[in-house]
Amino acid sequence: MKDSSEQLAVSIAIARATRVRRAVILMASVTPRRSRPIEQESAAVAPLSEAKQLETLLELQRDLALEGDIDKVLLRITLAATTLLDAERATLYVVDQTRNEIWSQALTEGREIRLPLDGQSLAAEVARTGALLRIDEPYADPRFDPSVDSRTGYRTRSILVVPIDSRDDRRIGILQVVNHAEGPFRPEDERYAVSLATSAGIALEYVQLSTDLAAERLRVVKVGEEERHRLARDLHDGVAQTLANAALGIELAQRRAKQDVPGAIADLGQLRGRLLESQKGLRDILFALRPLVLEDGGLGAAARALAERINGQNGSHVVARRVDAERRFAPEVEAGAFTVIREAANNAIKTGRAAEVSIDVYEDGGAVVAMVEDNGKGFDVASTLRDYASRGSLGLLQMRESARLIGAQLSLDSSPGQGTRVRLRIPFA
Repeated sequence: MKDSSEQLAVSIAIARATRVRRAVILMASVTPRRSRPIEQESAAVAPLSEAKQLETLLELQRDLALEGDIDKVLLRITLAATTLLDAERATLYVVDQTRNEIWSQALTEGREIRLPLDGQSLAAEVARTGALLRIDEPYADPRFDPSVDSRTGYRTRSILVVPIDSRDDRRIGILQVVNHAEGPFRPEDERYAVSLATSAGIALEYVQLSTDLAAERLRVVKVGEEERHRLARDLHDGVAQTLANAALGIELAQRRAKQDVPGAIADLGQLRGRLLESQKGLRDILFALRPLVLEDGGLGAAARALAERINGQNGSHVVARRVDAERRFAPEVEAGAFTVIREAANNAIKTGRAAEVSIDVYEDGGAVVAMVEDNGKGFDVASTLRDYASRGSLGLLQMRESARLIGAQLSLDSSPGQGTRVRLRIPFA
């Protein structure tokens, strides 16, 4: 409601100033300049000053939309603050919650300033409370910290401090303007300061979104890189080694055949068995990348095929316990969900050393639930997630990222010696 009122006030002021300007232009065209009374000249100048302020504000919004450098954007806002509010200095602080401080990311004069968020300063006060402050006599206010003036020799005579909030009402910065040219700041100055703070909030939020996007891209790259490394390992340790050994075995069989044909035939028979085993390993890799049954039959059919394929590995008994979901999703959603199921089942067999592994895929209300449960050795979820990346394996991270990217909820329930349950909930919409 507050933003709407401010926008309405600005719109009314723009309209009023535009009418005044048109009137002045009209009077100038019909009235000789020498015959215009002095009183009329004075009356025309004041509204034009407000029009110029609004015009500057609108030009600022246009320039900010075209500028991609955040430092230039914030400096432009602080410079505009000194111009619009007829002030000597302006500083734009950014709230750093991790360090419990605010720091000057943009300022018109001086060096970088860092202030404790819980310390004594007007900027920190606004950062904590979110209340706009207009102080006519800073030295008479107990919240004012005169130490900066003492170090620099500067004298703060008046100050206007405005909170900078994000769209979800998080405090992300503070705009501080110092020393109005005519003494104290006026009540109408608050409106322009709030508009500038809103622009700064949009710019800072854009930076945060860009940072989050970069982090998300990095996570996706890590997951993809881990999958490529695992594929390369499987191909090298399985298919590539078998083919190399087969080539050598064929060469040896050729030499042996000159003297012992039955023995050479027996060697070739063994090579054939190893090649067939390698063929099965290659099919397993292709199944892990993108099983055709997932495209044809959906998540349930792919889960049943997975259980059949890995049943017996490392002595584990893997069964599709409850697989009756018929709901289909977009191909990328089903692929992401299958990645979670496959990773959970492989972890149960290889890492958990589980004797029994069950896979469920069923509908529950407005979602499909996929669950992998085992009776393996289990693990401490919190400590494992905390140290997983540093240990050089990103399997759990891959499950979490796959779930997040498809909009599903992933839960891990495990403890040492108690097995593991991985539950994925995929909403219909």
